[in-house]
Amino acid sequence: MLKKLLFMFILITQVALAQPINIVPGDTLSIQPIGDSITRGTEGVTYRQYLKELLKGINVPIDFRGLCENAANSGSKWSDYPDLYNTLEGDIEHDGYGGLKTHEITDMRYNTRGYPTKTIEQLVTDASAQVILLMAGTNDIIGNYQLTTFVTRYDTLITRILRVAKGHLIVTSIPPTPLPITNGKIVTLNGDIKKVVDAHIAKGENLSFIDINSMMVNSEISADSYHPNKSGYEKIGTGFFQAIQKIVTDVKDEKKSEEMPNEFGLMQNYPNPFNPVTVINYSLPNQSKVHLAIFDLLGRELTTLVNKEQAGGNYQVQFNASNLASGVYYYRLSADNFIQSKKMIVLK
Repeated sequence: MLKKLLFMFILITQVALAQPINIVPGDTLSIQPIGDSITRGTEGVTYRQYLKELLKGINVPIDFRGLCENAANSGSKWSDYPDLYNTLEGDIEHDGYGGLKTHEITDMRYNTRGYPTKTIEQLVTDASAQVILLMAGTNDIIGNYQLTTFVTRYDTLITRILRVAKGHLIVTSIPPTPLPITNGKIVTLNGDIKKVVDAHIAKGENLSFIDINSMMVNSEISADSYHPNKSGYEKIGTGFFQAIQKIVTDVKDEKKSEEMPNEFGLMQNYPNPFNPVTVINYSLPNQSKVHLAIFDLLGRELTTLVNKEQAGGNYQVQFNASNLASGVYYYRLSADNFIQSKKMIVLK
């Protein structure tokens, strides 16, 4: 028991030592997405569009990096998806090579799909991003490929990424599937992925884990039983957003600019509807006692976001509704004699 407690203390200490990324509102965050066709996207949608919107909502724009520019769906072109291209603002780079098994991602000189013949070290070095997003393992499941060696192959992949990465690596679990037998294998492999990540964290290495699988349900998987649908991609984007929030400089309750507003103002939250995180912006023309809170339809105060004296300026506050059910809520700003409310929608 003592050994177990000692290990937990060491683990917690090393997690706390994960290197933070110094991002303040307005800075651009470079991200390299690595994985399979889930990273690339299907059906003209990708988790990257939701991730980009969420980070822009807290004034952290993204620069996606990578060598691959494959559009959603195999063989398609970005001209087939103009709306998605515009949503991503042409920021379509990634390293999500669909169909590759875990060990093939480590050294694509031996792949048969015509992708850049580079090692994973070369891909990571060429991208040189502040955050690396790794979602891999789905194709091992689909091909039922040597699953007994998955732990070793996945550990090799992570080790080789960390060997050259200058940024923080975020590893995610494999999404679920409606197929019972296959889902049982996914549960097993996700446990293995978590153990691999925990072992690297215990060494003090710069990575973290996000359990996307637990955030999703079977109805968020498309008809092919493996790729997410629109709702599923939104959940993945939200999961990566939550993981990134933990390692970037806190931007909550941050002044947005030095320009002094000439009147009180409460802006519409963004995004809206949202799940589970949104951002509320407000303006103060002078120093005021500020109270910003969330209310239900019956007028009951559920959460207090701000309750303090603040100098005049423009502010933004992040709100996480993970503990609220889907529905309509209100947020209200009270400052001096100014009172204003706006409606927000939680959609899970």
